[in-house]
Amino acid sequence: MVTVYNTSKEIADADPKIAILPVGSLEQHGHHLPIATDTINADEMGRRLAERLGDCYLLPAVAYANSQEHMDLPGTITVRPSTLALVVEDIVLSLRHHGIRRIVVFSTHGGNWVLKPTIRDLNFRYPDLRIIHADGPLRSRQEETPIETHAGAGETAGMLALRPELVKGRSPDFAPQVGQEWNDYVGYGTSTQTGTWGRPSQADVEAWRARVDETVEHRVAYIRETFARLDEMLGPLKE
Repeated sequence: MVTVYNTSKEIADADPKIAILPVGSLEQHGHHLPIATDTINADEMGRRLAERLGDCYLLPAVAYANSQEHMDLPGTITVRPSTLALVVEDIVLSLRHHGIRRIVVFSTHGGNWVLKPTIRDLNFRYPDLRIIHADGPLRSRQEETPIETHAGAGETAGMLALRPELVKGRSPDFAPQVGQEWNDYVGYGTSTQTGTWGRPSQADVEAWRARVDETVEHRVAYIRETFARLDEMLGPLKE
């Protein structure tokens, strides 16, 4: 393992094949924890991963991240999601320039949601890179993987209910033995056989209709209650 505390020559001599990029945040953590909590955790997790993996270039955690939801409280620093995405891209391309093409990215702050589409986009645009998340279900341990994610029973039932004339038979049922994060790595064309991730043969139109009715009722109630509560908390909008 090498880090930014090594010299350039030491890193060149080590010739690491994998880089680990932790992403934290600088945001309020109540009255008892430091602003840097997520970043401290990210650095520690990165260190442990790098020590176990061995042949790695461990980068310091990116501290400036997307924490807009915490900006009401002092000490919080935020950058826009687009800014964080560009920072990660620039770091990845710097690593690529130096010949490191396997990169692990992870976040200890849930608000850094932009990392997922950023990883997907970079893998799509730079097929000579392998950028992955640090976690997901393990096929080797037969851990549970999602079955219905795309063009399966639910979406097929929906189209049969709404526009049956557009449904052309059924793709074969297919349940990949990997997590959905693999679509950020290789896309559906490689992770599935036909683009279907699910079981279209099990489409149930009546169950779909009942589920949609229930969903609409719940969402209508949520929308009404939430706008009313926002007006109570923030004052009514000037119409």
